[in-house]
Amino acid sequence: MEEEIRCFVCKEFYREPVLLPCGHALCRVCAVNLQTPVHETDSTATSNDYQEADKASVSSETDSGVVCGSRPNSYAGTPAVPAYSTAAFTITCPSCSKLMYLDDNGAEGLPPFRVMRTIVERFGGVSGSPPAEEACQMCEGERRAAVVRCEQCSVRYCAGCRDAWHPIRGPLAQHELRALGTTCTDHGSPPVLYCNTCLVPICQRCLTERHSTHETQALSIASRAHKTELSQSLQHLSEQAKAMTEYIQLVKGSGDKINESCEELEKQIDQACTEVTRAIDRRRDELIRAARNTRMQAITNMRSLTSHAAQKLREATALLHFSIEALKESDHAAFLQVGNILSVRAQETASSLCSSLDSPPTAPALTLDIEPVIRTVRSMNFIECIPPGAPEMAVEACAARGCSCTLAWRAPAAPASVRGYVLELDDGLGGPFREVYCGRETVCTIDGLHYASLYSARVKAFNGAGEGPYSEVIGLQTSPVAWFSWDARCADAEGGVTLSADGLSASAGGWQPRVALADQPLARGLHYWRLRIDRYDGDADPAFGVARADVARDKMLGSDALGWAMYIDGSRSWFVHGGAHGGRAGGGIARGAAVGVLLDLTRGTLRFTVDDRPQGDIAFTGLRGAFYPAVSLNRGVAVTLQTGLAPPPDLLMSQLSIE
Repeated sequence: MEEEIRCFVCKEFYREPVLLPCGHALCRVCAVNLQTPVHETDSTATSNDYQEADKASVSSETDSGVVCGSRPNSYAGTPAVPAYSTAAFTITCPSCSKLMYLDDNGAEGLPPFRVMRTIVERFGGVSGSPPAEEACQMCEGERRAAVVRCEQCSVRYCAGCRDAWHPIRGPLAQHELRALGTTCTDHGSPPVLYCNTCLVPICQRCLTERHSTHETQALSIASRAHKTELSQSLQHLSEQAKAMTEYIQLVKGSGDKINESCEELEKQIDQACTEVTRAIDRRRDELIRAARNTRMQAITNMRSLTSHAAQKLREATALLHFSIEALKESDHAAFLQVGNILSVRAQETASSLCSSLDSPPTAPALTLDIEPVIRTVRSMNFIECIPPGAPEMAVEACAARGCSCTLAWRAPAAPASVRGYVLELDDGLGGPFREVYCGRETVCTIDGLHYASLYSARVKAFNGAGEGPYSEVIGLQTSPVAWFSWDARCADAEGGVTLSADGLSASAGGWQPRVALADQPLARGLHYWRLRIDRYDGDADPAFGVARADVARDKMLGSDALGWAMYIDGSRSWFVHGGAHGGRAGGGIARGAAVGVLLDLTRGTLRFTVDDRPQGDIAFTGLRGAFYPAVSLNRGVAVTLQTGLAPPPDLLMSQLSIE
């Protein structure tokens, strides 16, 4: 509470606190020091702000829980009030930074904040001298606050002076002593009522002059109501403060856990680095042994080569010495007996002596490759050791519209981190789930779903430690009926199909039939749509039905194996598929008629209507897969597409009776 009873400016306990129009308090001296004179050139610029500032001040006083007698004398109100026609001073609240305008009295005219002064004296231990208008008029020496005022003597008395000058017995005991408190600044009378319209206490004269049409109530009742409201607000504030205290304790407790976790992590780092160091030491010893073995092998090889070369040298030297001694032979016949042989041996030995030698050994050209180890060491980092929890589906944000759905979810609770999410969707028939999204976003829109299907979706989170559990499974129902328009890619201005801006109306300009397909296929459910005949020439050949995506676009619908249609003129119709006609039925079309198409993909059937009445029997059966609503038109025919319709009940009943 100490923050509330210390001045925002001097940071000391309030001394002679005054109430600002915004509802905050200041020491009277601090308020005087903060006020700024308003120059004459500024007075006109600020006059337009009086009304809004006046409203703000009344609201702020009420919101603060402090009730003052009336609008403060020093507050410059609207220009309509003569007493406050100009502003002499401005003051900016140091707490809320609101700019307020004061009259000629300035901050000296601000009302005393009695509640604040009482609380400061009670808890702050500071008892300052009251202002002159609130001081006892009979005290000598230190000035004390007056508690009563004698109506007959017109003198204010403190508790001690009251007992001394107006004892309970004697001639002065009959005087009326009125307790001092908040008074009306306009009339000087104590308030007796509270105006619920203006939210200020008023005296009896205020009620007669300005508040006669306002809703008022007794001051004590209003005070109790405001105290009750404040008590309820304080109860809520107390609950929030309790929750904040629990949060602080939780944070402090998490700090201890964090310290323990970090200490454990430091131990793990030390152990891991020690293990890495040991592995490096072991590998160092292995490489040193390998280098020494290489040296020993090279030395052994060198000794072998040296021994072999020395043996060859000894043999050559022996032959050399023997031949020299043979040259000393004086018997010519004896020398000629071996001279030729020794000459051949010397030549052979000379030619083979160096050629038989291997190359001398060289130092091993090896170096230690440590780059992979350096990269590995540098890439050492922390990874998540706990997989994330299950995300929570944000059901209120999930929706299915037409043949698309939007899914949203919330991140799992801490402490595990999340690197991304995997969203899975089934096939709409209770089949296996398949992945449809992987990323960091928590919302995903999926298009191209089947109509009249109930899809199930689930999501899971993952991080470096692995994948977490799935969320709860949520179901999404797509639209039971299809809404579509003609595909804009079918439009061809050169005698082909022409489409309207909304993609619902279609016409053709040439005699050659042109096919128009819908902008989305149908693969599941029961669908019914109609094509209103806006223009019809008796020579035209329109055909209505369904087709695969790659149907021939320059032939009548049904001319190839990829179209199923009903050809109709002014008096009869045929069912056409793969160029074959059948199922002739009487009755044709005219301008204003409506051709309906009923595609039942549950039973695999296709039927037609004219003005919602069956046109022949079931046209085709065994339809499986995805089909596009289609029409083929030529010159003289214009149609408008009507989708999202419920099938005629008679048509459904007739279909059931046929089955």
